[in-house]
Amino acid sequence: MEKFLRELYKRYLNFRKFYFVLDAQKNSTSLGKIKIPKNVIEKFYDNYCKFSFLNFVYNLKTIIYSKNVFEFILKTATEDWDLWPYLKFLEKEKIIKVNRNGTVSLLKKEITKIIPAPLEEEQIKTRIEKKLKLKLKENDLVINLFKDKPFKVKGAWDQMPISQGSAIFVVKKILDYLPLNEKFLFVGDDDFISLILGIASPEVESLVIDADQELLDCIDNLAKKFNLKIKTKRVDITKEKHLESRFTGFLVNPVYTEDGVKEFVKFGKNQLGNDGGFGFLEVGDESIGNRFLFLQDFFAKNNLIIQELIKNKVYYPYIELYKEDQTILKRLSSMIDEEVIKSSPKLGASLYVFEYVPFKIKRINFKKPMYAYL
Repeated sequence: MEKFLRELYKRYLNFRKFYFVLDAQKNSTSLGKIKIPKNVIEKFYDNYCKFSFLNFVYNLKTIIYSKNVFEFILKTATEDWDLWPYLKFLEKEKIIKVNRNGTVSLLKKEITKIIPAPLEEEQIKTRIEKKLKLKLKENDLVINLFKDKPFKVKGAWDQMPISQGSAIFVVKKILDYLPLNEKFLFVGDDDFISLILGIASPEVESLVIDADQELLDCIDNLAKKFNLKIKTKRVDITKEKHLESRFTGFLVNPVYTEDGVKEFVKFGKNQLGNDGGFGFLEVGDESIGNRFLFLQDFFAKNNLIIQELIKNKVYYPYIELYKEDQTILKRLSSMIDEEVIKSSPKLGASLYVFEYVPFKIKRINFKKPMYAYL
């Protein structure tokens, strides 16, 4: 089926480019009376509109799993000019049938075997509770979901587990974007997101790498217990730069410093190939400050487009790992009751979602009006 999707992608590239050039030549895209040579229009397309294989699969996924095709416009932050070619092409290829009420009927249903369905948070929560035979506690540590396989958090490796509610949300976002069931990479996973993802969507294949063998053994044991498609490998990303496989996406939750983010994100990006892919970064502002400007430049230089930046959804419950924790507890408890402090978030984080563009983008020098949409 993946071979079929790759052939479909190649045909769509030609289909989309044909209409892009045709529409631009007909001046039907707010270009006014500008006469732009065909070769220049093609350069615009190749540099600004060309998309990767996994981006194509993501858009296909968005269409077949949407309740109404116009959700595509909201989910991709685009317009109906981009929706129509997909609908026309996919109907012509007998992949879907577009209904007059805006829904689609999927004709080639076997596609769903390799493209994971998005899930709402409540659906994920229900599946976890059913599999683990317990009730989730949104504000509790995620590692407490797996008490039969205890894992000792190590402050020396900056391990601080997120909340159960945060873990559910992160898995929801991964499933929103994940284009294929195969080869998703976790660069470190003391949050046990790989296990939550595997239970919620059992067909997804993951590799977890970490320098902590105890953590990997714990994930291994739990993956075997629940029959999940998770493999582990001990890797020091400061020494090993490339893995043998190429992946569809990655999740990193690095040391919350400028260098930590760069080290982890670059390693994850380097494991994506010519097909493109999606990256997820959890990071809080512990000591970065205005250096986020440098990180934004770093993301751009590594061909990572920020598709989403989400705040207020990922946090870490109270836990004492470092001597500094006692210092801040003492300072806060002079103003706030200690039980209130310990029942509140210790640390907040943002979730970045990236799309990786696997080819070089060149600036096309062509003078045109600001309102020329090309």
